[in-house]
Amino acid sequence: MSAILANSIVVIAIVASACYAVWRLGPRKMRDALRTRLRTALPRVFGNLNDTSSGSGCDACGGGGCAPTTNQPAAPKEHAVTWHKKATR
Repeated sequence: MSAILANSIVVIAIVASACYAVWRLGPRKMRDALRTRLRTALPRVFGNLNDTSSGSGCDACGGGGCAPTTNQPAAPKEHAVTWHKKATR
């Protein structure tokens, strides 16, 4: 009996992890569509979800909500570090 319980806990953890990975790494349109469906199907539970996409306001897709950035060139290194083997006597 405890083996069944342990295996079911592991399966639930794997499924929850896979669902979270798909949610976070999946396309934004999929997340927004699922959020809308959940809000209309179960308004008491999911009624507080806002219409904005998940994640921060500055995504890599160029959403337009980001402040302009100034790309400064990286400062050059002063000198290269070289390691020399100690002389053996």
